[in-house]
Amino acid sequence: MKTAKKQRAGNVQDSVYTSLRKSIINLNLAPGTAISEKEISLRYEVSRTPVREAFIHLSKEGLVKVIPQRETLVSLIDLDRVEQELFLRESLEMAVLKPFINQCRSGHVAELEKIVESQSLAFDRNEYINFVHFDDTFHRIFFEVAGHELGWEILENMCGHYHRVRLLTIRLNGIAENIVSQHRDILADIKAKYLRGVRLKLSRHLNKLHTEEKLLCEKFPQYFVSGQVKDVFEVDFGGMPLLS
Repeated sequence: MKTAKKQRAGNVQDSVYTSLRKSIINLNLAPGTAISEKEISLRYEVSRTPVREAFIHLSKEGLVKVIPQRETLVSLIDLDRVEQELFLRESLEMAVLKPFINQCRSGHVAELEKIVESQSLAFDRNEYINFVHFDDTFHRIFFEVAGHELGWEILENMCGHYHRVRLLTIRLNGIAENIVSQHRDILADIKAKYLRGVRLKLSRHLNKLHTEEKLLCEKFPQYFVSGQVKDVFEVDFGGMPLLS
């Protein structure tokens, strides 16, 4: 009986954490938004305990800022943290390219081609969250084919600030089209099993973020550490319901 209760408690906690994290990294909860244990517990119809545990977990990931006895805020995007997360992303992804190329078969190429077309269609439909989902899927396949799924899992769990920046960049003119074009260029070298070409193009593809950061800070100053904080739920990137 006690074990069953612990499992149910764990499931509730995991559900609250997962949903909150999704809302934060998909910008349905805007950076700087104040959230409270009471508010979230009422939304989910749960006690405050799993909410408190979710806040602690999210705080460790740098996605919320807990100010004891005062308030909890969705963290502003920290570009220093983004830089570290990008370093982690590039280091791991570059490491899997050689085993990926060695193991890549025609079926994998066909799957990558389908993903790129789906990504392009998502942009045409202004489905920005889906666009980033297909972007992630494209890169995740490198890890899966190489047999290093754990590497991708680490990236998903540790790169929340980087994910939010990527979602914002799609709002800049021409960025999304460039991402699709770069994926097609990478795919051409994958087909040719040209490892050096894939590495060079992937490095440019990942590091383009450095040239976009200034534009992002100018367009969305309230979402970054040096910007003005707004306590609002004001971003809609593709119609995902709030806290779904």
